Amino acid sequence: MRGPWTWGAMLCVLAVGNVGCYYDQWQNSERDNRVLREDLSRAQQDLQDCEMMNREKDTMIDSLNKRLAAKDETITTMQAEAQNLRQALERAQEILREQAGKGVGPLTIVQQALPEPLHRELKALADAYPDEIEYLPEKGAVRFKADLLFPLGSDQLEAQDRSLEALQKFAQIAQSDAAAGFDVVVVGHTCTTPIVRPETRARFPTNWHLSAGRAIAVMEMLSTQGVPMTRMGIMGYGEYRPIADNATEEGKQRNRRVEIFLVPRSAMHTVGMGVLSVPSRNLAFLSCDTAACGS
Repeated sequence: MRGPWTWGAMLCVLAVGNVGCYYDQWQNSERDNRVLREDLSRAQQDLQDCEMMNREKDTMIDSLNKRLAAKDETITTMQAEAQNLRQALERAQEILREQAGKGVGPLTIVQQALPEPLHRELKALADAYPDEIEYLPEKGAVRFKADLLFPLGSDQLEAQDRSLEALQKFAQIAQSDAAAGFDVVVVGHTCTTPIVRPETRARFPTNWHLSAGRAIAVMEMLSTQGVPMTRMGIMGYGEYRPIADNATEEGKQRNRRVEIFLVPRSAMHTVGMGVLSVPSRNLAFLSCDTAACGS
């Protein structure tokens, strides 16, 4: 028969065994719980990454939608412009059909290099002397036929009566209030016919020299009419700026000419050695407003 102590000892052993069993179970539960928490943390991190990727994709989609809308707007605008161009083309074709067979009317030059008062006076001068001079509004110049001013191969001014009158009238215009602030530039031109007479070649070795001599002669004539020498300049271009074909006599007559420009002083640029240029007129000339002019 066992005593109380024996039974107590047995109970203690059983109790310790149960406690050890429960401890192992607790440890296993804690380990499983830790693993689950780690899995949960990873899942939460993956969820955050997915949400960030979704937000980035949403941003990209929004940007693409805006670009698509802009392209749609551009297409709409281009379609409207194309429609306007088609309508304009139809109107132009309709106008052409209406004008067909009517012929071309007179052309009018609208460009002019001079103020309106000077433009009117020079135009009136050319209208009064149509056989002697031509007005060039786009250049601000009048063109004299050299054959009416000089004998062939000469720089001696022997102008016919009407040509001389036209020069005198031009001198009056150059001294008018309308021409204040403008200088006078005389430019001589020749045809390609060479100078052959020995006495002429002695003074003018080339057509270039002859064209400059004729420009000086016209400038001196204008000076006798009261135009100050300090307001004038000259240039000779010889045969190198033709306005007609030198292969015909008619073309040569047109190329033998003297052009007189009214040039605003503000448009002049000094090149050097008394030479001035006017780029807007494609013009260069020797100015008399220098010390050499009076020497």
